[in-house]
Amino acid sequence: MTNDQLLALLSRARTVLDRHMFDADEAIRDDVAEICMAIDDALPDAGRVPIKRTELELDRRKSAA
Repeated sequence: MTNDQLLALLSRARTVLDRHMFDADEAIRDDVAEICMAIDDALPDAGRVPIKRTELELDRRKSAA
């Protein structure tokens, strides 16, 4: 999976979990809230530094030496 796909999956999971944050008695579920907070911490926000996409490149000149 690409990084963008993983971020989209986390966002979808966060949305689904948000619906289950409260049980039938309207009490907050701590286990779901903890997972939601962890997802929120993992998702990038506008203030964070963007991830640089790098690729390894073979330098033919160095490998021939």
